[in-house]
Amino acid sequence: MSNDSFTCTLSPLHASAHHRAFTLVELLVTIAIIGILLGLLLPNLAAVQTTAKASAALAHIQAFGKGFLDHATLDKEGRLSTGAFDHYRDGDITKIGWVADLVNTKFANPGKSLDPISRGKISEELAFAAGALDGHGKLNEIRWATATKPDGTTVDMAEEDDFHSTGYFGTSQTVWDDGYNTNFATTWHFSRGDNNISATTGAGAYAVDASPHDDGGDPEMCPLDGDGPLSTAHLADPTGLTSADKIAIMGPAQVGNHDLDHGEDHGGGHGHSEQDVIIDAEKAAAFNAFADQTGRKRPAKIGDPLVEGMTDGPAATIKAGLATPWGTGDGTRQVHTLADIAPIHKAKRGLVNPTAEDGRLFRMVGGSAPILFADGHAARIYDTGGYAGTRGDGWLGPFQEAPGAHEGDPGHEFVLDTSALDEIRDQIWLGRIRTILVAGGGSAE
Repeated sequence: MSNDSFTCTLSPLHASAHHRAFTLVELLVTIAIIGILLGLLLPNLAAVQTTAKASAALAHIQAFGKGFLDHATLDKEGRLSTGAFDHYRDGDITKIGWVADLVNTKFANPGKSLDPISRGKISEELAFAAGALDGHGKLNEIRWATATKPDGTTVDMAEEDDFHSTGYFGTSQTVWDDGYNTNFATTWHFSRGDNNISATTGAGAYAVDASPHDDGGDPEMCPLDGDGPLSTAHLADPTGLTSADKIAIMGPAQVGNHDLDHGEDHGGGHGHSEQDVIIDAEKAAAFNAFADQTGRKRPAKIGDPLVEGMTDGPAATIKAGLATPWGTGDGTRQVHTLADIAPIHKAKRGLVNPTAEDGRLFRMVGGSAPILFADGHAARIYDTGGYAGTRGDGWLGPFQEAPGAHEGDPGHEFVLDTSALDEIRDQIWLGRIRTILVAGGGSAE
């Protein structure tokens, strides 16, 4: 018998089974199973992405911290930085301030090390420098008196355009590409040091703007309102009231609230729904023309917010009778507010004032912020209390007494109560760094 006689052939039944397609029911069941798996997987992926972004932000400010400590070893005054990232108050942002310090020494590049969770990718201060925001009223004549433009000519103090955009930086500037930007905000302690005083007791000992305005042109919240950027001298002073690991110097920036620009509330800034700085078409066009004269890059996007550069210093009143590490509230004692640092990591949209002046006010609440401290370490500080004793109010420590209140109206000011104190107790120091020295060798605080 030949081998051919053993050849096997499939029966029609087997052939049909071998080539049978999925039935409609089987296909629907398969799609349903895939849908269920995706439904289980996607939230986990989103959580993983959020965690990764939060970790990146923490890593960025830790790198900044190392750069600040390295800067202090090179600076003849031992300063961790040369000041705030504030073009009009502190001077040319490509030469003065912590961003310039890191970029110019190549210790880090803030403009390329942004907090990826924040919607705001551009600082108000760079927007001022670009001419996209009006800096009227902020100009520090002391810092700008001898400034020169790229062509070697001295700026004209009476000419607004001499201080920003191509009028100051020239037409071939690369400010954006070089990284002179950030979406982190520094604290008053870091950028200004201890606030200057006009009295050893009472409100004058805590006033933010204690320097006289006839000092040659140093406006409110300018450098002369403090005793200098945080330095090794501050940290080594024997009259020191706290340690470096409690002095917060940086965190994610809140949405800006420049009082000449308007937009809807996005849960940032101080809750001033009519003041939050949202990029509109005019601002975007001005900024993008500055960032890239060729028009290829458009970093400013309509609808996105600009963010703050620095906190406001000791402007929060301790509630009467509340005992704190900075004294007992008596109506005059004030501590630092961290209002311009945003605990937005893993935060959720929440109602913080159902009767705000412009309607119910929502903010991103219950999250955390990566905070950099003066000893170089970074830690997550959580938004767990504050306004009305609720679980999270979108601020760390002191909060606006009536969120959404307009400037000059009741409740606009920031306060520190028990809930807000518990939120940052033993983690962040909100008072002076050094005692107030008085005649006779004593001190008062």
